[in-house]
Amino acid sequence: MSKSKLYRKLLELEKENEKLKEENAYLRFELEELKSKRYKPNKKKPPDNMPPGPIPAKKGALFGHMGWFRKNPKRIDKIEHVSLSKCPLCGHSDITEYKDAVEHIQEDIIIPKTEVTLFKKHRYYCKGCKKIVTGRAKDELSNSYIGPKAKALSVFLKYAVKISERDIRNMFDKIFNLKIATSSISGFKEQLKREAYPIYTQLIESLKQSGFIHADETGWNISGINHWLWKFSNKKISITHIDKSRGQRVVEGILGDDYKGVLITDFLSAYNKIKTKSKQKCLVHILRDLDKVIRYFHDDKEVLRYSKRLKTLFEKAIMLYNEYRDKQWDRDYFKRRSFIAQSLLDFRFPNPNKKVLQRFVKRLNRHKDELFTFLYEKNIDYHNNHAEQQIRPDVIFRKITFQNRSLKGAENHQVLMSILQTAKLNNIDPIKALTQILNGKNPLLGVIDSCKRSPPQVNYAG
Repeated sequence: MSKSKLYRKLLELEKENEKLKEENAYLRFELEELKSKRYKPNKKKPPDNMPPGPIPAKKGALFGHMGWFRKNPKRIDKIEHVSLSKCPLCGHSDITEYKDAVEHIQEDIIIPKTEVTLFKKHRYYCKGCKKIVTGRAKDELSNSYIGPKAKALSVFLKYAVKISERDIRNMFDKIFNLKIATSSISGFKEQLKREAYPIYTQLIESLKQSGFIHADETGWNISGINHWLWKFSNKKISITHIDKSRGQRVVEGILGDDYKGVLITDFLSAYNKIKTKSKQKCLVHILRDLDKVIRYFHDDKEVLRYSKRLKTLFEKAIMLYNEYRDKQWDRDYFKRRSFIAQSLLDFRFPNPNKKVLQRFVKRLNRHKDELFTFLYEKNIDYHNNHAEQQIRPDVIFRKITFQNRSLKGAENHQVLMSILQTAKLNNIDPIKALTQILNGKNPLLGVIDSCKRSPPQVNYAG
């Protein structure tokens, strides 16, 4: 074979080798993405320079660090005097009392006893409707042998503390001396869901009128069939919705055909065609992908140059956001914001020959108007952490239970979790809130009214 043919063959092999390296790196990048979605991230490995042997214990606080001490309670319920008649060390009875005493404050739990109430209901004859009528006491539930506080506590333990009905039954028996059947707890949940459902629908309507909404979703199981648990929330309201679909119609069913605020989400395609005033995509997802690309393509100069420039641009936008979070926007802000927005144009329409970069180009082109909304709208996050925090209790619930065995159980979960999480966001006692719902009251009425306002206008000045 001639030298020219060998040279051409060598060039072909080099090109093929480069292509295989790129494909290999891309496949490893995709494999890690799939693994990160299915499995928990690995624990941090110890540094390479750590000496052999057992891992040392965590160091204590730095010198001069002020320790944390339990604060004294605001009230003293009882005072108990501790006296001695003889020395506890040697048993000698000739002891003399000092003038000053040592004080020791201790807090403990007084286990309450079950309170049994007999409601003597006086009957009256009404001349208007010609019927015999009776009243209803403050904490009385009609045709119920268990009171509202016990029912509210059982539901709180199930969804907030995440323990089983059997454990709830044992707790009631051992602590409160209240015997209930395990099956009765399911009835408590159903009764509370029925009473709370009108509040749940009011929360959804109020959420649709708020200035922004965070949205996220995760897998859910109902009797062995795959479903999806959706979370829609702002800083005051949290809505849980369980559906068989992960598509666009679920979002439209909750938010309506035309949401007048800012929708903050990840890059799931179900959000793409939702009609809103504006949207904000989670930049943390992009930065996380860029870090993976930089790690896996560390020897590819073209990929590194593109990825690092894009990462720097997003970091500058986040720095500008943090700098002016509690300040009024001025000319310098508008100038820097305009520069950042113009810089994104360099990343919109390139035609890179690298497969991994084509993903970013496609994503940037599709969502070019949804990346920097937080720079034009006050109090809008550049991330979707709030939705992930709201969905985390459901994820923990999923890990320690079989999720739901029936559609009725799924309805109970979505309504009662919405009530509990909304109460938590507003520092409302959840057990008291559930008790009030059973008594026919709406403890979240102030929350619902506070969100019924027009969203602020997006500021594109400058």
